[in-house]
Amino acid sequence: MFEPKDGPRVFGLPPGADYAPALVDGIITRIAGQPPEILARTEIYVNTARMQRRVRAVFDAGPARLLPRVRLVTDLARDPVATHIPPPVSPLRRRLEISQFVAKLLEREPDLAPRAALYDLSDSLATLMDEMQGEGVSPDVIAGLDVTDQSGHWDRALRFLNIIARYFGDDVEPDQEARQRAVVLAKANAWAENPPRHPVIVAGSTGSRGATALFMQAVAGLPQGAVVLPGFDFDLPSAVWHAMEDEDHPQFRFRRLMALMGFDSGDVMPWADAAPVAPARNRLISLSLRPAPVTSQWLDEGPDLGDLVDATADMTLVEAASPRAEAETIALRMRQAVDDGITVALISPDRMLTRQVTAALDRWGITPDDSAGVPLALSPPGRLLRHVASLIDAPLTGEALLTVLKHPLCHSGGEDRGPHLRHTRELELYLRRKGAAFPDADLLRVWAEKEEGRERWVNWVVATFFGNEQSGDRSLAEHLQAHLALAERIGARPGGHESGGLWDAAAGREARRICDGLTEHADAGGVLSPHDYAALFGAVLADGTVRDRDKGHPQVLIWGTLEARVQGADLTILGGMNDGVWPEAAPPDPWLNRKMRAEAGLLLPERRIGLSAHDYQQAIAGQKVWITRSKRSADAETVPSRWVNRLTNLLSGLPAQRGPEALAAMRERGARWEAMAAGLARPVAPVSSAQRPSPCPPTGARPTQLSVTQIKTLIRDPFAIYARKVLRLDPLDPLVPHADAPLRGIIVHAVLEQFIKEGHDPTDRAAFMRIVRERFTADCPWPAIRAQWIARMEAIADPFLTAEAARQAKAPVRRVELKGEIDVVPTGVTLTCKADRIDLTPGDTALIYDYKSGGVPSGPQQENFDKQLLLEAAMVVRGGFPDLGPRSVDGAAFLGINKEMKVSEAPLQKQPPDEVWARLIELFRIWQRVDRGYTARLAPFMTDYASPYDHLSRYGEWETSDRAVPQVLR
Repeated sequence: MFEPKDGPRVFGLPPGADYAPALVDGIITRIAGQPPEILARTEIYVNTARMQRRVRAVFDAGPARLLPRVRLVTDLARDPVATHIPPPVSPLRRRLEISQFVAKLLEREPDLAPRAALYDLSDSLATLMDEMQGEGVSPDVIAGLDVTDQSGHWDRALRFLNIIARYFGDDVEPDQEARQRAVVLAKANAWAENPPRHPVIVAGSTGSRGATALFMQAVAGLPQGAVVLPGFDFDLPSAVWHAMEDEDHPQFRFRRLMALMGFDSGDVMPWADAAPVAPARNRLISLSLRPAPVTSQWLDEGPDLGDLVDATADMTLVEAASPRAEAETIALRMRQAVDDGITVALISPDRMLTRQVTAALDRWGITPDDSAGVPLALSPPGRLLRHVASLIDAPLTGEALLTVLKHPLCHSGGEDRGPHLRHTRELELYLRRKGAAFPDADLLRVWAEKEEGRERWVNWVVATFFGNEQSGDRSLAEHLQAHLALAERIGARPGGHESGGLWDAAAGREARRICDGLTEHADAGGVLSPHDYAALFGAVLADGTVRDRDKGHPQVLIWGTLEARVQGADLTILGGMNDGVWPEAAPPDPWLNRKMRAEAGLLLPERRIGLSAHDYQQAIAGQKVWITRSKRSADAETVPSRWVNRLTNLLSGLPAQRGPEALAAMRERGARWEAMAAGLARPVAPVSSAQRPSPCPPTGARPTQLSVTQIKTLIRDPFAIYARKVLRLDPLDPLVPHADAPLRGIIVHAVLEQFIKEGHDPTDRAAFMRIVRERFTADCPWPAIRAQWIARMEAIADPFLTAEAARQAKAPVRRVELKGEIDVVPTGVTLTCKADRIDLTPGDTALIYDYKSGGVPSGPQQENFDKQLLLEAAMVVRGGFPDLGPRSVDGAAFLGINKEMKVSEAPLQKQPPDEVWARLIELFRIWQRVDRGYTARLAPFMTDYASPYDHLSRYGEWETSDRAVPQVLR
């Protein structure tokens, strides 16, 4: 296939060339006229599985011929021919082993790192170990680094680095990276003595990793060996190659290969006749990417670029106002590509952008072919497995129970999923009403008795979900067995023995693969607590990816930068071209800083930037190219990618070559598409804002019963009464009770009710605090909050009991939680009440008290709005409490049960019961008028008042200063 040559045989393909077809064309051209078996003997090593499939597809397209062996460079780690090198250890097994050593270190020295970082530290150590083995850096080199200026950090880091030192050496089973390097060195030594006579080609790799570079060096020196570099810049002058020192330059990988393999840029030969799609554009991009020390060459070589309007004719620059606008513009252009019958590929490291584009394409029913797939942890099986893992980590809450019951794979093993969903909905409403933070089996069985047909389903729920939490440590194998068994029971229907749809489809098969691998190596996981197991399982599950190659649209592609290196499309869109995305910010390294990495011979952060720059240079050389970015992120202005900045600056500085005109045309084309995308979201006709509602229902539909506490709502926010009493819309209680002010108020009321009802002496502080502890323990399941609230009650116990003694001295008889009801004649409305407390004096009069754990209404507020005590007094006078009978009222007061212990007397002298009653009758008469509307937010107490019915009244489209127009309802 190749003519004899002194020195390494290196070829290159220019940026923009469709790599796989060009590679195959070069091979076919070179074997023309030779026996057909020469192709069958050819070995081709490529760097990705996607490129492997693409090369095979090009050969399969015909004509019929014998085919070469297309292998992955990474498969060398599993090469069975190197029998003297032990097989590699599973990465998962090594990761589990390292996590055990890290766990023991953290147990001995807990100050080194929090326990929650256990698996992140283990992963980071495993990644560093792989890099050290791939680059041939031993632990001795790391230990010998100069750390005089960072001894404190280094002392802590060295404790962790000593963990991975045990995995270096000839007596240890090699990891994949270690075996990869060992196999490469073994092949190189064997080939030096007995080189293969058949063609061996390494294609598509830049040699950025140490072992791969060594393999390329060995292949390039074979009699029939060759290396075919992707995206080699033939336009770069020799002087620039020789002066190149910056690792962030896109061609620096090849510069390192030159130094390693001993060849010059002029020795790189074109592999095939595949010319760049746009040679003028390639020269423009090459010049814009010159290393910073030689940027002055823009002035010298810029005039030689020719007419830049022609060079950029197929380029579009989109500078969108926001990430959403960017995604919608990209989606619209991809939709047009489908109509045009061309392929379009979005290339971006920004997964958030690609997800937004995918969502925008759903408007037209288009599902893109996304090479990255979906993270397994976000797929239905992955979510269910994560939820189930949390069930054994903590007591079962109503939220956790309903989350799993609502999952699409729960109870998926039969045809009765419809009743399952109905029972789940009804159970949710019941749990919301009962407010059980930690529901138990008895609570569910009580609910099952309320309706026929629930018992069998509830028995399945109880048998499946209750009693799974674990408190002790167990081995990883035991945790995993119990976890998967529970997940399969949840997936099956009651009485079923299958796992439902848990392991079905691509996502299920990937989840099964991950779980099988964890089962195989569980013996290396040691003993774990339930919490650590849940964290470990989540970390392992995060490594899985679900891909469905047949699901996506064949013309609409989303690629990562690695896939884009070896594929071409009619239209290429480089999305998210902002700094921090292109290039991506280097991840933090907890072990070695840049200086130490350089000394050790490890990869520097600039390497990632250089690889990203090379991806950019290749992608932008396509047939038609879009560059898109958003000017703002969610919270700040963005900075354009450094490569976009270089390109726009170069164009702006070449007026003689019409660079500014070219840049303006690129932006104008982008702005036109952005405007069209914005038009899709713009309403066809203007939509007017909602008016401030004031519905007027028929008098027969108006409420006939109100409580004394609802009178304040009727005065301040009548729309809330309309929604609750007329429309019968009750706000849903939270699924999980929160330790909030209303809950504290409920418990405080229960404490005071029990203390008064049991008749304790006001001086009996011990009895008061005993009741406090009992009630808060029973009704507040959050230990930390419970302790705080009990401490508050401890602080106010003395002032409360002192004041209570004075109150009891006035009245020997005390009635608590007294219910009252009275018809407000002649309005037809019944007024109800549940009084916190009514004391009876020796003179047969009443004293009314209401407890407030929050703010206490002032006198003026009671006069105009909060008429609860005034109305209770009027009800007592009129015999509204059957257990009391009519009697006069000597006083009424709100009692603050908080640190202020404020007492607010009801203004009975200013508004005596008879006057209050007359005003109530007049108020009800007004609300019986047909034209009286229930206006929203009529007189809110505070500007930050939030009604549970604001969404129904469409508050926000109107303001409280807007005039309400009554709407008569029929």
